Amino acid sequence: MTPSIYWIDHYTIPVNDLQRAIDFHERVMGVKTMPDSGLPIQRGVFQAFAHPELLLHGGHCHQGLFLMREPLPPSQEVGRGFPRHAVFIRPEDIDEHLRRLDALGVVHSDPRTTSDAGEDGTAIYWLDADGNHFEFWAPRHMPDGAMHDPGPLKIGRISHITYASRDLARTTEFFARYCGLQPLRSADVAADTVVFPLAAAGRLVFKLADEPGLRASGRGVFSDCHTALVLRKEDFWPSYERMWAELPEWPYDPQTRRFAGDGVTQPARTLIHGSPNGMKFHAAFGRGDDWIDPDANLFHFVGGLPHGASMTFYDRFFLDDVMDEYLATHAG
Repeated sequence: MTPSIYWIDHYTIPVNDLQRAIDFHERVMGVKTMPDSGLPIQRGVFQAFAHPELLLHGGHCHQGLFLMREPLPPSQEVGRGFPRHAVFIRPEDIDEHLRRLDALGVVHSDPRTTSDAGEDGTAIYWLDADGNHFEFWAPRHMPDGAMHDPGPLKIGRISHITYASRDLARTTEFFARYCGLQPLRSADVAADTVVFPLAAAGRLVFKLADEPGLRASGRGVFSDCHTALVLRKEDFWPSYERMWAELPEWPYDPQTRRFAGDGVTQPARTLIHGSPNGMKFHAAFGRGDDWIDPDANLFHFVGGLPHGASMTFYDRFFLDDVMDEYLATHAG
């Protein structure tokens, strides 16, 4: 039996104007920009959400902004593009968030009461300055830890991300096998939707579509735009080893920073992670720690050490923290 995913630790999004994106998300999301992310500022930055105990260097819950080499494709209508990144807000704060979006001139929808993605609540869909899709999610029943120390703008942790899927049965089989996720069985879930509840809080949501999301990383541009999924420490290497045993590796040319072939038509696969240590691991081991689902959506795993018996709060670790020991016994 494969492991369960507990939280969405972080996500990264593509931008064409890095400083504009930083300014936008600081004002709209209340995030704290981390200039010492370890990446050149020309390439990207991390932004930690406002939770004092969950900041980037002490825990989890952040987003990354990555500068693209090419103009982004036009954004789709608000609420209809994929991927769409959602964060928790409290129901009683909905009007306050709407006033802030209006004051800042953010394109957004009206609040929508819905249960078609597996939970009862209210959603506000909106677009950032680069046309990336976002959502404020106010559930009727707030999960433990979701609104821990939300900061002055009252933004919670990451609630869910919605992706495109061309074949919901194939998506269900893939995430059951490699992530241990089972779809929610509920009459409220729309017929064109698969919802995977996470073990602590949050969801992965897939909507039936004719093609992958226009900004899905698997379309072939080396963009680093991905989602990081939290599992327990004991499941970290076994989860990767199953993928490496069963999925192909996507060939990558470091000179052109491009992958071989058409990413939309290729099967699920693993690939090089764009961080310095991800590249070091790939050079030594021949496999990458990023992976792409059958519809060009990019992910990697993050290990979590629980605070006590529960994974409501956890200390995370990356490949960077554990790869030297693994390579010492597995390289070659």
